[in-house]
Amino acid sequence: MAHAAEDQGNAPVEAEADADAARSGIVVTGQREKVTPQAEQAAVYGNYVQVVGAEQIAASGASNFAELAQFLIKGANVGYSPDEGEYTIRLDGGGDRDTLVVLDGVPLYDRGPALEEIWGTTTIDPHMIEAVEVFRGGNSLFFGSNGGIGVVSIRTKRPDGTNRVELGASYGSFNSRELWGNARMALDGEGGAHSVMVYGSSQNTDGPRIFNPADFVDNVRLAGGVQKYPLNRNNVGLKYRFKPSDATEVNLNAQYTQIEFFDAFPDNETYSPNRVRYPIIDASIIHKWSDALASQLDAYWSNPKLNNTETFAEICRVKAGCVDTQTGKDIPFGTATGRSIAYQYKGYGAESKVSGFMEWGFNFRNTLTLQGVGEAVAGVQMVSYRNDSDPVFKISNEWNRTTGLYLDLRPHLPFSPTTNISLAGRLDFSNAFDSKFIWKFGVRQPMGDFYVRANGGTSYSLPKTNELFADSATTVGNPNLKPESTETYNGAIGFQKTSGSLNVSAEIGVFRTDITNRIQGTSGLTPNTYFNNTALTQIRGITADFNLAIGEQWSINAGFTRQKAHLKGSTLQINETPEYMIQGTLAWNSPDQRWHVNLFPRYQGPEYATGGLNNSLRHNFGNYLVVNGSLGWWAGEDRQHRFQVRVVNIFNEKYAERYGYGNQRFSSAFVRGEITTTSPNYFYGYPFEGKPRAVYVSYTTAF
Repeated sequence: MAHAAEDQGNAPVEAEADADAARSGIVVTGQREKVTPQAEQAAVYGNYVQVVGAEQIAASGASNFAELAQFLIKGANVGYSPDEGEYTIRLDGGGDRDTLVVLDGVPLYDRGPALEEIWGTTTIDPHMIEAVEVFRGGNSLFFGSNGGIGVVSIRTKRPDGTNRVELGASYGSFNSRELWGNARMALDGEGGAHSVMVYGSSQNTDGPRIFNPADFVDNVRLAGGVQKYPLNRNNVGLKYRFKPSDATEVNLNAQYTQIEFFDAFPDNETYSPNRVRYPIIDASIIHKWSDALASQLDAYWSNPKLNNTETFAEICRVKAGCVDTQTGKDIPFGTATGRSIAYQYKGYGAESKVSGFMEWGFNFRNTLTLQGVGEAVAGVQMVSYRNDSDPVFKISNEWNRTTGLYLDLRPHLPFSPTTNISLAGRLDFSNAFDSKFIWKFGVRQPMGDFYVRANGGTSYSLPKTNELFADSATTVGNPNLKPESTETYNGAIGFQKTSGSLNVSAEIGVFRTDITNRIQGTSGLTPNTYFNNTALTQIRGITADFNLAIGEQWSINAGFTRQKAHLKGSTLQINETPEYMIQGTLAWNSPDQRWHVNLFPRYQGPEYATGGLNNSLRHNFGNYLVVNGSLGWWAGEDRQHRFQVRVVNIFNEKYAERYGYGNQRFSSAFVRGEITTTSPNYFYGYPFEGKPRAVYVSYTTAF
């Protein structure tokens, strides 16, 4: 199957049926999906690969990529708070650095601009996704750094030589409104060489409550800190495809995303609107030179920027009390005046300074196939980025450039022709370090309806710019930080059987990951900083998957991931790493494919947050069950009019997406000297509340 897929270049190839995908080791969430040769090859050579298709994404009704990942990607945990507008995706016990998310080959990894993180995954429009391909296990060899535990590769819709329009709209809880659409057109007749697509979307919501008003520091509350958390996201783009023959294809894409969201925290911020502007240009050229040789060149440029306005409460700090100069009202000592003061570089208008980075890169990959000998994949990848923040931030604008050369040998074993084996290495050169060598292996052995697979590899992650050079009243950088290093292994035994309309597959696996020089931040200091933890981070886990499809009417997918993640010598589970997760989907489609019922349950096991002085506070914010569901009705001769009712958190579970720690430095008690930084109640914790029960209705059509 690997050879057959490679003959298609990088154009998606449709699996003939679920059974074909399962036999190649690909876990399909849904009935029938398209896969890229890279995904198919990865599965053939021992990797765990899951494919989530557009139909399943539409059935979930996910309004952002975090919701999609939580309920559809097995082993995924979302960091931060999706409803707040900030989140990252983490696989198999890893952190933000270990799971790389790429959008049509463009890494959405934050490079650490001067102010704070830019959340690249928030730019993704779920309505434009054709498929999500999830590569669990180390995959930095082909994708570059930060893929040490996994890669989430998103493939979006593109022009294909046809004329077609897709439109959609939704409305629901929290005054949430969405409009989206795309139109593809053949410029020289259907099936011609030239075709284009225009696309766009707009999302606006008042947002659910993120923080309990009772968790706000008294002066923050008095100054107006308790507020709504609206989020607005707008995206527009243009794609072009040139396909003069079956052997050659050129794709170009330019898109711009702008996001406005609020993220004022209960312990200090009274007003905090953010604006992210994220332009991306990407291109790919695919050419099949002969039956034996195929090449692909992917290139991209991005330049995300962030304006972050943050204010804190103005407080009377005179023991005799203050008089408001505008109202003449007496303000007691230690009490907020009701007005706010902007943090440095985070003010209004011209005082709101821009923080950002610029990045470009390319990946040139070549595959040589020799009948009876095997395959070889060789290529070069370059990634180059620099700080692109306002000059007031004293951070170098020098380019950080890394060039990697990789080779993957896949020999044909004449003594065991059914064994698929891969041995690969990569050598990276950078101006941030001398050189780094990483390696990867994979093997898969089918045995009738069963198979055994295994793979392993190494990776590294560089410090972010702000971790090196931050300079504020609360955080300073550490220019002596070293890169993190990751070594991971995983293996599994699986089964697949097709009998008539029944298709069943299952897999039980284990994984083992060690991370050295893990970059972490201090807590409870003034100011805080970053450091390399000298203790080895050990992650050990087991996985189990079950997938059942009965014709096109029923499908069940279930995944279990248990992970023990701790520092060597400690038994404490690492922060924001659930001990286990159970995810699943249950879908029923009527025989005429008019009615569609979907359930998406997720159980999150114990998950901890640690904070306060010397990390003395610890709280378990896990152990909850959230179930989403949708009911769809497809009308029209071609079932092109699709109506859907979606219910989020059906049982109205009260839970926390994240748990944070704050302090009382803006409280009246602290200002008056009644408590100090060493008082037991100076630090405190608060949950980032999950979305309560919510209902959305949507309509989509295509013509």
